[in-house]
Amino acid sequence: MISVVVCDDHGIIRSGIRRILETTTDFHLVASAPTGELLLQAVRDFAPELVVLDIRLSDCNGLDLLEQISAISPETRVVMLSMYGAKGYVDKAKTRGARGYITKECLDEELVSVLYTVMKDEGFVSFRADTTEPGGSESLLEANIDSLSSRELEVMKLIASGLTNTEIAEELTVSPRTVESHRASIQRKLLIRTRAELARVARDAGLLD
Repeated sequence: MISVVVCDDHGIIRSGIRRILETTTDFHLVASAPTGELLLQAVRDFAPELVVLDIRLSDCNGLDLLEQISAISPETRVVMLSMYGAKGYVDKAKTRGARGYITKECLDEELVSVLYTVMKDEGFVSFRADTTEPGGSESLLEANIDSLSSRELEVMKLIASGLTNTEIAEELTVSPRTVESHRASIQRKLLIRTRAELARVARDAGLLD
């Protein structure tokens, strides 16, 4: 059987993946981890054939673990699992050595299909759920969230949560003018025009989890 380690900081996701794998005859979950640190320890202990890794963990960015996983266990293949549908994240995952990418909206059979493909194919497989809304702009789904700085991501999350510039300024201990500058930079980088579009991109990228 193909050994699998799962890393996600949400217990319900780890349990769900365990349930999915238990319905197959080819995949065996040998360990699950809620943090990047525990994932790396599991990779050292089990040298799994597959790792299913969330892109956003409580202690680190999952993408930053790809090189460490490869160094510890070169034969381990990694599939990124995420709420993020932005093309920038898919491209970065591929560049850093991941073998697959799937969004959490995907159905059980789609996750299993990606895992099978990753084990059989030497290429890169990506499966992102179609979240385009009627009348929506496809460019929003392709927005490169990776182009934003950590502070811009923070501001984006607060804007999407409904806070005003003044409230965000108080939260971050900066001036409202600085917040407005960050907002303008975010909209310029993501090619969006309104706060509503900004909120939608933040939601699609999983920033409001």
